[in-house]
Amino acid sequence: MTDDTTQTTGEAMPTPPERSSRSLRIALGVSLAFNVLIVGMIAGGIVSGRHMSGPGGFSADLGPFARAMSIEDRRGLAGELRERPEIGRTGAQDMNRIRAAFLDALLAEPFDPAALGRIFAKERERGVQVMQVGQDLLLRRIASMSPEQRQTFARRLSRQWNGQDDD
Repeated sequence: MTDDTTQTTGEAMPTPPERSSRSLRIALGVSLAFNVLIVGMIAGGIVSGRHMSGPGGFSADLGPFARAMSIEDRRGLAGELRERPEIGRTGAQDMNRIRAAFLDALLAEPFDPAALGRIFAKERERGVQVMQVGQDLLLRRIASMSPEQRQTFARRLSRQWNGQDDD
């Protein structure tokens, strides 16, 4: 006769295999890589000063903040962003190096997840730095607005966030 107590108490329940943990890490890595690609597209749109539109109307520009600004403010902010080394030509070169390193690590045999993790960490640091530059420049631009300009900006931004596009 077998001892059924382990089935009802759960004391001897097997632990999940390590493979699921590794699969989860790989899935998260692929997801992060996709996010890095999207951030790269957005940064590329900012650097080039173009409004990029792809399949399904996806656009990579300065987002609702820029669309809520006047044309002059929008162009001024884009110009300031392009002049910053973190975002301009140097930033684009850094992004190209990160992409190349990512592909190298992805194709390496044997595959080294830690190497890919270091690349993700570097891209994360770069993304935070670029976001901080953008927020600082946006804050300066908003601080230079008159009260009337800020009110207009706030109304336009509210419409952007509520899906009522002004453009």
